Amino acid sequence: MGSFRILAACVLALSLLLPGFAGAQEPAKTFAVLPFTINGPDKYQYLSRGIQDMLVSRLSWPDKLVALDKDKVAAVAPAAPAGEAEAAALLPALGADYVVWGSVTMLGEQCSVDVRTTGAQGTAPESAQAELGGLIPALEDIAKRVNASVFQREAPAVQAQAKKRVNALNPDLVHNQRDAAVQEYYINPEFRYQGSEDTPGRWRSPSLPFISVGMICGDADGDGKTEMFFLGETKIHAYRLEGDKFQPLGEISPGGRTEMLNINLIDLNNDGLQEIVVSGFFRDEPNSFIYNFKDGQFIPVAERIKLFLNVAKMPPTYQPVLVGQRPGRNNVLNETPVHEVVKLDGKFALGKRIPLPTKANVFNFAYLPQQGTDYKILIIDSEDRINVYTPRFDLLATTMEQYGGSALGFEVPDTMPGFATYRDQYVNIYYLPLRMLITDLNSDGQFEVLVNKDISVAAQFFQRYRFFPNGELHSMFWDGVGMSLSWKTRRIKGTVTDYGLADLNNDGVMDLYVCLNTYPGAAGIAQRKTVIFSYSLDLEKTDGPLDRQAE
Repeated sequence: MGSFRILAACVLALSLLLPGFAGAQEPAKTFAVLPFTINGPDKYQYLSRGIQDMLVSRLSWPDKLVALDKDKVAAVAPAAPAGEAEAAALLPALGADYVVWGSVTMLGEQCSVDVRTTGAQGTAPESAQAELGGLIPALEDIAKRVNASVFQREAPAVQAQAKKRVNALNPDLVHNQRDAAVQEYYINPEFRYQGSEDTPGRWRSPSLPFISVGMICGDADGDGKTEMFFLGETKIHAYRLEGDKFQPLGEISPGGRTEMLNINLIDLNNDGLQEIVVSGFFRDEPNSFIYNFKDGQFIPVAERIKLFLNVAKMPPTYQPVLVGQRPGRNNVLNETPVHEVVKLDGKFALGKRIPLPTKANVFNFAYLPQQGTDYKILIIDSEDRINVYTPRFDLLATTMEQYGGSALGFEVPDTMPGFATYRDQYVNIYYLPLRMLITDLNSDGQFEVLVNKDISVAAQFFQRYRFFPNGELHSMFWDGVGMSLSWKTRRIKGTVTDYGLADLNNDGVMDLYVCLNTYPGAAGIAQRKTVIFSYSLDLEKTDGPLDRQAE
């Protein structure tokens, strides 16, 4: 009995010292972010939903402040409230403790952001002025102020002595649009503008005597070593890297004068060997090929497939799937749907249709996984801008800058049938975008897209000028409102034609490789050669996932 009394006294003392110990935890407050009013051009109306998503992620506070389900909010408040009284009236209807609402007003390149938080104590306003390009940082700042002033949420203290380098993958990548005072960033010194050809972290290959239009790396023959497959204008070349030298393994010319469009690797029959899939174009129709590679020989699996082919990582498993498309009238790709490709009676044919937004074609889309089972659909449009869609095909954002541009394409007549002749017909060219590479390099659960940004002043003014003298590889992530930069390579001299992730030199370390054609100037186009840049990404040196700020 005495022991029980002593124990009871200890519990009582602890309850006095630790108030949360004695009773149940105070229930979390709830909040709802309502649609925002966008006072500006129609092309910016997508920002309303993006701002909702961003503020939900920035204001959520585990066990303290929980956001209401978006569908419930949309059912009760499908539009922005007209004023404070209307916002307050929504509190009981939603069953929320707070509602967050406001507007963005655009005038030229400037915007004004107004965010209001309404609760039992009234309405607390916050506002900011910014350029359009600074809208996201302005919203970030407002969210911090709302957290502090309304929800009494203290910002985490930053102690310089506790700062830890989370990754030393390679010295050559630059970061970005995040707070450098909070964390150091990973990957490589070559991913910044400073440096020289001798800067550690980047390797440049010898020149190869052909012009490349694509490249893919992987173990196609199952020997445990990486092969490099280059897509020339009319040939496929196979190489292996031995030390710093290219060892030629073989080559093939698939279809005479067939123009090569893209190249991929995928294990189609689950035998552990990856097939080489090449999409081509000949005499106004697709002309595609599938090969195995063994003992330095390309072995045909299927030839002259009358489909445009590509490989996409499909949700929910994000495993690679062979996809295809028939050309539409005058080879217009957005007139026909994209399908999975299946093998029936020994031939490759279109299978199940893939639901995609209207701008999508077999070459220009990718899926960007989000938290849980959610994802975004990324599409590079005909103006080389990345469009971000929900799974329901609602447009969320369009990048202001251009990405993924290439000089590779085919003619698409821009005329109505019967209203032009071959002689006077004006011809457009559909340029294939470079691949969008979806990856989570630092294993933090937030996927990023690697995409090329071509740098050319002339290409901005002349539609047919597509010989880009410089490029940068950008790693971008969805921040709730738009695509933001995570890191980028230092500027690369030459026209980027492809890129990927592979153990290029078989040393056990993952590499980011970039394939490009040298740029000797407009007068020397015929003297272009293929060169590879490789950036070592030593993932084994990672101390842990990149410590991103709370999203």
